[in-house]
Amino acid sequence: MKKIDAIIFDMDGVLIDSERISFQCYKEVLKEYKYEIAEEFYVKFIGRNVDGIKLVMLEEYGSDFPFDEIYKKKSELAHKTTNENGVKIKAGVHELLDYLNKEKFKIAVATSTRRQRALELLEEAKIKEKVNSIVCGDQVKNSKPDPEIFLKAAEELDVDPKNCLVIEDSDAGIMAAHSAGMTGIHVPDMKVLEEETKKLAFKICERLIDVKELIKNNKLN
Repeated sequence: MKKIDAIIFDMDGVLIDSERISFQCYKEVLKEYKYEIAEEFYVKFIGRNVDGIKLVMLEEYGSDFPFDEIYKKKSELAHKTTNENGVKIKAGVHELLDYLNKEKFKIAVATSTRRQRALELLEEAKIKEKVNSIVCGDQVKNSKPDPEIFLKAAEELDVDPKNCLVIEDSDAGIMAAHSAGMTGIHVPDMKVLEEETKKLAFKICERLIDVKELIKNNKLN
């Protein structure tokens, strides 16, 4: 079995069911500004931090696109929606985290979301106390697919990158894990991986709980 000492999770779409909320909020805000957004386009920037999203959207909508204003309104609407309806976690999250803690794995969250918001969501979801480290999008310079955020998480955990398992839902995340020299597992949320990205993933698991079975049954080689 490949030696795995740490598990690094993406947050949105992996631990927290937030991508669909974000997409709907983008649709509502963009409509105010007479823009439209298709799900096929939205999934292109899943996993990227704010600067990464801005680059993709300016390329799509033009240099005069009021990204900062729109992003602020989208974030406020998503925040309001979550506060009203509560944080929805993905199936199997706590079962997997409890198993990993019982087996003494180190655990990190590496999310492109800004730190203040990420901590709020993880606290409400009762995930924050179950992980050893949280690295956020505003703590790194480069957005996924750059490996910086995963390398920083490994450093904070004091674990060799090659001994880290990454759980991701995006192409950018799987690419970043591969570039970091880590083992990447894809758990689909809104999007299946591009064909080229599939080659970089160790395995595709339909559910988080399937990751537990992989680890438990020594199937990471």
